[in-house]
Amino acid sequence: MRQISIPLNEETFSLYLRASSEKKKKAEFLIGLWLKDFFKSRKKAQKEFFEIMEQTGKIAKERGMTPEILEQILNEES
Repeated sequence: MRQISIPLNEETFSLYLRASSEKKKKAEFLIGLWLKDFFKSRKKAQKEFFEIMEQTGKIAKERGMTPEILEQILNEES
């Protein structure tokens, strides 16, 4: 198993130091699961976002959108 270091606020740090070894193991396990889920979900969301953007770009191009038209739309005042 690998280890990382994460900054904590004083209260959390103090609570962790005073916790029993059993509670520390549970916390480390839960934090590990949370981090894994957090980073996997983020990668998945990012991948889906880029897939949607690519698909949207293809559809826009098929419908006649050009970089010049997009620039004009973006520069219009509301």
